[in-house]
Amino acid sequence: MRARARTRTEKPGAPPKAKPGPGRPPQATATARAKTEKPEVRIFVSYSHRDADARARLETHLAPLKREGVTTWFDGDMNAGDKLDTGIARALRNAHIFVGLLSPDYLASNYCWKIEYKRAMGRRANGTMRVVAVVLRPCDWKSTTAAGFKLLPEDGKEVTRWRSADDAFLNVAQGIRRVVADVRKGMATAATKPAPRKPASPKAAPKPAATQPSAAKPKTSRTGMRTTGSTARKPSNGRGKA
Repeated sequence: MRARARTRTEKPGAPPKAKPGPGRPPQATATARAKTEKPEVRIFVSYSHRDADARARLETHLAPLKREGVTTWFDGDMNAGDKLDTGIARALRNAHIFVGLLSPDYLASNYCWKIEYKRAMGRRANGTMRVVAVVLRPCDWKSTTAAGFKLLPEDGKEVTRWRSADDAFLNVAQGIRRVVADVRKGMATAATKPAPRKPASPKAAPKPAATQPSAAKPKTSRTGMRTTGSTARKPSNGRGKA
């Protein structure tokens, strides 16, 4: 008789062995993705509403930067019913870069120049914001505080004086890209710095060791007799035993 071939069977309840899938393990993939992702950089765009078309043209040229984690904000992003000054102040406070679009109308606007631009320069003085001025149209910017800084397009040549507006805005977008790179470099440097240590609290002086109480000295009565303990012999007054 033929012996029946014994087949090996898996033990009941044992989970099937997982086959190694192709590619990197999930943890390594997540780590690599975190390293490639760039930190968000927020840009506040300040402009006169008469230059809305130029602002929209600049937004188009900044599209490649937006795909790399850069966001832009202007007052058109506010919802109906929002408080104008509160919303602008909040966005300005949270931005890393301030881009002011200079023109005659911008310099003539008290809100653009005396509030938004002035606040941005205050944050720049504190080292918490980068300020970029873009000259859209000929204006007297050389008599303002903007004259002491490098302007865009190159050499402060107004956008309207370029042969092509696209060439001018491309030059502006490339300049803003360099500023974004500097901001991210600063973020990376700040992230690698160790957290400041808290000053150690002064140690309390050690308490002096408790000393053993010295043996109580025998008391001497008024009559000059030594007493022991809490009781003392009283001098005989003639009364008592004969």
